[in-house]
Amino acid sequence: MNHLTAAAAAIIAALSSPSVASPAGEWRIADGTANVAIRSCGANFCGYVSWAKDSDMIGKPVLISMKPNGDVWAGSIVNARDGQKYIGRMSLRGEQVLKVEGCVLGGMICGGQQWSRLK
Repeated sequence: MNHLTAAAAAIIAALSSPSVASPAGEWRIADGTANVAIRSCGANFCGYVSWAKDSDMIGKPVLISMKPNGDVWAGSIVNARDGQKYIGRMSLRGEQVLKVEGCVLGGMICGGQQWSRLK
């Protein structure tokens, strides 16, 4: 009976644990000049420009191998305009807002934006 109680407690705990929401979907960047489609790429997430006022940017990668670590994903961020690569991280701020940050100097100086979910 003791094993049955322990198993039931484990199942209840697993079902009641909050799951981390996914960043997958379509996002509008902060200034509204582009949208980024975030999709799984293996166990990680990647993002590509899916729409932009400057059509030359469409299809360019901007989020590279964002690996999950709790409720934060870390990897690389590429500036689609100039190709510069940064240490990056992203985290959901509710279901409709994604905070995206790029860092330099080993993560000592960071800047970021909040993107809005479209789909």
